[in-house]
Amino acid sequence: MSPSAKMQQDPLPDRLVTGLSKIGLAMKSRTWRRQGRKGVGPLQVQVLTYLRTCPDQAATVSTIARELAVKLPTASEVIRTLSEKGLVRRRQREADHRIVKVHLTARGAKAGKVESGWPEILAAATKQLSPQEQVGLLTALAKLIRVLQQQGEIPVARMCVSCQHFRPNVHKSGDQPHHCEFFDASFGDQSIRLDCPEYAAAPTAQAKRA
Repeated sequence: MSPSAKMQQDPLPDRLVTGLSKIGLAMKSRTWRRQGRKGVGPLQVQVLTYLRTCPDQAATVSTIARELAVKLPTASEVIRTLSEKGLVRRRQREADHRIVKVHLTARGAKAGKVESGWPEILAAATKQLSPQEQVGLLTALAKLIRVLQQQGEIPVARMCVSCQHFRPNVHKSGDQPHHCEFFDASFGDQSIRLDCPEYAAAPTAQAKRA
């Protein structure tokens, strides 16, 4: 079998998955290298990092489980461990003691900021791509995340393409064809957000059209 025939036996989607898996492995292994000796695993770092982005740096256990796409018992166990280390504090709601809210402590905020350095590593790597390649990668990631979200494989992503404020391709401008009604501003593909704090879920039909 010729080399070209062998290459054709390896479908492009499979090669893309291989590449994404290698990036995921790099992120995970780097976290283990940085945290392994300190006894803070990757999932614990994800919890700390997520809490840093929440209002008042706090969220319920069920919300954390949903955002990180893990089962509730798994999230509860991770939070229990973080609480024992003084990185988070658990509080029951006065109105309903069945609901436990997790608050990030000052120590946990510092750990989540200092120790999860992989976003900066990835940012430095993506800067090696041309502006056109960066925009292409961003739009492709948005589509991929949306498909996984629709399949129930990941939690709802607060992206422009599934937000009720998003109006795609409503302007004639080639550089800024889209419009955000929340900010009342036009923007281009390079400004599409994958996690926006002003996100509001769009109706299914609107999100599908977008």
